Amino acid sequence: MKKRDVTIVGGGIAGLTTAFFAARENLITTLIDNQGASGGVLINVESIQNFPGFPDGVSGYELGPTIANQAVASGAEFMFGSVTEIRQSASAWELFGDFDTVLTSNLVVATGSQPKRLSISKEEELYGHGISYCATCDGDFFRDEDVVIAGGGDAALDEALVLAEIVKSATIIHHGDSPTGSKATLDRVQKLGNVRLLANSEVIKLLGDDALSGVSIRNERGSIDELKCTGLFVYVGSEPQTHLLQDFCELDASGHVAVNRQMATSVTGLYAVGDIRQRSSGLLLGSAADGMAAARAIAAKIRASSD
Repeated sequence: MKKRDVTIVGGGIAGLTTAFFAARENLITTLIDNQGASGGVLINVESIQNFPGFPDGVSGYELGPTIANQAVASGAEFMFGSVTEIRQSASAWELFGDFDTVLTSNLVVATGSQPKRLSISKEEELYGHGISYCATCDGDFFRDEDVVIAGGGDAALDEALVLAEIVKSATIIHHGDSPTGSKATLDRVQKLGNVRLLANSEVIKLLGDDALSGVSIRNERGSIDELKCTGLFVYVGSEPQTHLLQDFCELDASGHVAVNRQMATSVTGLYAVGDIRQRSSGLLLGSAADGMAAARAIAAKIRASSD
């Protein structure tokens, strides 16, 4: 069985960048992705405005495959499938899933995060019937209709820009006096004629049985208002996908794993990059930097062991 120098689980920006730099270091590199298109959840983003080198922005479905092509050109191998189990032996890691068993000296987990739910009644039942976690994916279903966006971070503001060109109106419901997303994006959102912001507010109830018909909102005065809408787009944070690490690393209360500056965990040969690690910046450039750091650290370790 071929033994890799490094195997990466996850095909988002952190994983792709790890594969690119590892392959450039002449390491035997494999990336396993459970999606058919490289980029992870990034492929659903219509316009990325905060990644250097693209003054007019770039779509996620362009950026992801571009980095993947660089990794392949540098010698990285890509496999598509889901990793269901990992095991550690004295000298290697074994990965199992809907593919042939993979044996690797170093394992980099880059499984990213998934949108956090509001955790209120009817959210699961109305998912796909008015509730969405991706404006780029589902926005066109709400053309010329009134929608609500829950959240005030960069994701919420970015998707408001997408929805503004499709829907009749969009109302952004956010905690605090002002959204927490970047000032540049907020300035653009505030200039939109069909988007308004409701500060110090939260969605507390979903209205409608078979399809969403509105939401109840607790406003800054503590009173409850009802707002009619056919769509609710939820961007209230994310949850790290660290289930593969539960038997190997201690996770904090939010499910993140601790790493050092080289992205190494407390377990020899195991690395974590991107959104799943503690104190991640949450920005694409930060995730890319994580991948570079892990790849270079692994290459340096392998060179040192062969001297």
